[in-house]
Amino acid sequence: MAGNGVTRRQILKGAGAIPVAGGLAAMSISCGDDDSVPASPAAASSTSDADIKLAKSQVLKVRLYDEPTGFDPATLFRIEAENVATPVYSGLTGFDPSTGAPIPDLAKSWDVSADGKTYTFHLVENAEWHQGFGKVTSADVKYSYERVLDPATKSPYAIEFSNIAKVEAPEMFTVVITLKNADVNFLYQVGNYHQGEIVKKEAIEKYGADYKRNPVGTGPFALTRWTPNSQIVLEAHPGYFKGRPTLDRIEMNLIKDITATETALNNGEVDLAINVGGNAEVLNRIKASSKLVLHKSENYANSVTIFNPDYKPLADIRVRQAIAYGYDQKAIAAKFTPDTATVAYSILPPFMPEYSEEVPKYAYDPAKAKALLKEAGYGTGLTVREILSAPPADSALLKQAQLAEVGIKYEFDVMETAIWSQKRASGDYQIVGRLNPAANPDTLLFGYLHPDQVTPKGINGAKYNNPVVTQKLEQARAEQDKTKRKALYAEIQKIALTDLPYLPTTTSTVIWAGYPYVKNVQVNKLATIDYFPVKIAEHG
Repeated sequence: MAGNGVTRRQILKGAGAIPVAGGLAAMSISCGDDDSVPASPAAASSTSDADIKLAKSQVLKVRLYDEPTGFDPATLFRIEAENVATPVYSGLTGFDPSTGAPIPDLAKSWDVSADGKTYTFHLVENAEWHQGFGKVTSADVKYSYERVLDPATKSPYAIEFSNIAKVEAPEMFTVVITLKNADVNFLYQVGNYHQGEIVKKEAIEKYGADYKRNPVGTGPFALTRWTPNSQIVLEAHPGYFKGRPTLDRIEMNLIKDITATETALNNGEVDLAINVGGNAEVLNRIKASSKLVLHKSENYANSVTIFNPDYKPLADIRVRQAIAYGYDQKAIAAKFTPDTATVAYSILPPFMPEYSEEVPKYAYDPAKAKALLKEAGYGTGLTVREILSAPPADSALLKQAQLAEVGIKYEFDVMETAIWSQKRASGDYQIVGRLNPAANPDTLLFGYLHPDQVTPKGINGAKYNNPVVTQKLEQARAEQDKTKRKALYAEIQKIALTDLPYLPTTTSTVIWAGYPYVKNVQVNKLATIDYFPVKIAEHG
């Protein structure tokens, strides 16, 4: 690691006392990691990179499961878009694939002031833009972040940078960011994930409204072709600052249907398939295949049910509790999603050190649900509606049936994804679900629970505003002591689950499937992978 000028001391100092798992080993991705689970004993043997004999063709064919809407970091949305954007862009920091902790990316190191308000980032000096736009400089970082904050950009992620007081570029490869208040989580906000991704002003100006279809980044791959509802092609970027990737090209083929995806895998039409866990029968067949391996990120994100208090019944905690007690989420998950989702107890996913199970748990109790409804004045029943972007799955229909038995008529409004997304962002619903991948607790707890994040400004769709929680959130964000910070986050989770503006439902595991000759695949805590170390081994 001496080649990039980063020492262990700089990493730990730069990470603001946030541990980087495995020390310097966390800076690279290798074969045989714990998240790559072989589907057969034959695939279990690990091979070092030095022993891999490369295939002549380094063209990787990947299944993409939905059509993205665009790749402007200021507005890009949903995991299918992130999976294309991540290899195209870079952030000041990246994310350790195993722990989610911040690691160097365009910033080779950083310093944090004693008061925790000033971050000085030292950039690599050999990063080049796609399409010949020259070298990356501090001016690009300043432009990128100020663009997100500009109201004219209408970025839904501006709230993520709301704590920034100013961004300065005093030298060509030095960026100084001053915060309004200390924030130990800030290194996550500048990571390679939507608002943290760096863009080029001249490219934005060149493409204008079409930029989202013509992204220009500094990552290991450049987007060279996008055929709507068919294929996205990424080409290796020779000017990537870590060196040219082994893969020459990534062809992302849109295959929405999971059965068609299974066929494409079996026929060798794709080498790697994103998100194969949506159908238990198909997943079981893939697991049983002697040809394929599975790559997992376990317990990477929690789904929550959001209750909108503007609908009068849901403003009553007893009604929210009745819904929580009125169906058996644990049994439903065990029946329908044993490999991909288990019951959740907190807003935070279990992989985060700040996760706490010392919270109220709402186990299935239909008698209690009925009693709460009666106490709230709905003894004869009530109707609630959840908006969906796809027809309800069997698990949702069972939930609906169980709630009906306690007197809750639980209805579904199914609509196009774009309309559903707009309604969720604006707060136009009674009930809606959200799964929000994140690498740090502040993104979720501050996002869901702080009044500054109330929709449409942020993701606080429950319009939650508890002054005690707000104070603790702000204390936790500034607290330098890890033990004290963890205790504050535990208190926040306990209060929030007592008030129940959100009901945690499931903790998800994302599963990719592919051939064992595709080496160095590791699904991270944001449900994406770093394609830079991926290579195709010689195979029959």
